[in-house]
Amino acid sequence: PAGTRGPPGGEPLEVPSDPISVPATTRRRGLSAIVNHLLDRKVEKDAKGGSDEESGSDSDSDSESDDEDKLPSIAFDFLVNGRLLRTGIEAAARREGLSLETAVRVHYFPAARAPTADGDSEELPDWITAMSSSCCSSTGGNAASAAKADNVLFAGTADGAIRAFGCDEGGISELSTTGAHAGPIKCIASLPDDTTTSSSGTGGCLVASGSIDQTLVMHHMDKKKLALHSVFSGGHTNSICSVALMRQSAGRAVMASGDWDGNLSVWKVPSTGSGVGSSSSNNKASKKKQKTSSASATAVEVEEVRPLVSWKAHASNISGMAYTHGSNGTKLITGSWDHSLKVHDLERQDCILTLNGSRVVTALGRCHNSDVVASAHPDCIVRLWDMRVHTKAGAEATSVSDTTLRPSHKAWVTDVKWSLTDPFVLATTSHDGTVKVWDIRSSLPLHTVRAHPKGEKGLCLSYTDGIIYSGGSDCVVKRFVC
Repeated sequence: PAGTRGPPGGEPLEVPSDPISVPATTRRRGLSAIVNHLLDRKVEKDAKGGSDEESGSDSDSDSESDDEDKLPSIAFDFLVNGRLLRTGIEAAARREGLSLETAVRVHYFPAARAPTADGDSEELPDWITAMSSSCCSSTGGNAASAAKADNVLFAGTADGAIRAFGCDEGGISELSTTGAHAGPIKCIASLPDDTTTSSSGTGGCLVASGSIDQTLVMHHMDKKKLALHSVFSGGHTNSICSVALMRQSAGRAVMASGDWDGNLSVWKVPSTGSGVGSSSSNNKASKKKQKTSSASATAVEVEEVRPLVSWKAHASNISGMAYTHGSNGTKLITGSWDHSLKVHDLERQDCILTLNGSRVVTALGRCHNSDVVASAHPDCIVRLWDMRVHTKAGAEATSVSDTTLRPSHKAWVTDVKWSLTDPFVLATTSHDGTVKVWDIRSSLPLHTVRAHPKGEKGLCLSYTDGIIYSGGSDCVVKRFVC
């Protein structure tokens, strides 16, 4: 077996590389017991980990008193030819076309933990329709409070409000609320603001949101308050359904947005170095609506932004988008209800790749270190696409493939988010109220948790480092540690 690293700060989990004879029907749990034995750890003889059942029996002869002195066992997962082992070792080797005349090389690593519930927010007034999380370093007026709420979750709801939540070990606490739109929020994106220094000595966050009311606005989060920063107009004439933010290498923030008609707009985000004042947390999302705010609200200088460029990118609703990896904001991946995924060169306003599917794309997520994309669909299926486009001389024009994960959700898949640390792991949610965690090296989900009560819909996700947030029609933000 090939070794792997142990937990952070721990010793490498390495076993001898000598070939080991095992029964042909040995599956994941049996191999895990063997590796724990070789590592001189406890062997859980009656453990029932994973979704597969064991037909082989691997037990050691050590007494229970000897086991008391050993380190606890670790649940392992295994790779055969780059695919997760979900059958007997012989069946997996034959499926991958490996010869059984020589030793089959198996890579092992600690299995992903199942998500466990770790606190809910208070019930909100309306459905949670969009979520985004960011590292916002100015959520308090001093260093101690800022450190506690470093990761901020922004939730957009069907009543048009944006709510900022501080997420720490004590649970989910609401930091600020602002009425951003007159209609339900369809999309939200956030980005750390590294270009300014607030009065507390730290930066903040930029939060962009689009709505059914055809408005696109941006707020700035600073000192636990959401203040209107800019209004983006002239790019859309229908519901805004997707938005993406990115910080370019020069430090400038750029944004893209898509609407129900399939129109795509690209924007330059104004700097927050000037022109952003403070306001009360219930500040409305446009100059017109500031008239109706409370008398205690102070005036905010809001910049109106026009699009750098707009064009018809799809025949129907652009339901998801993401900037490509390493393009510095010059290329964008979009998914649409017209059944297609596209890669756009934003500088040339040109579509450089189109992949046509067979179903409406309801959501799209990109792996953090490549242009492998996962798309969600109403037919309960999550599909994978390799959207990498080679432009170097002598290289292939495109290298694209698609893979379908096995149907597991029982209803419309509404959102998909990738892990920020593991390029193989993603999470999905659905109208069936569940959240599923997948490893793309297997067609079956690793774990399934019921995030929302039966009859309630899961509508959106946010996936931070080891934490998944889920929102839906039960109006409660659910947090899961994994």
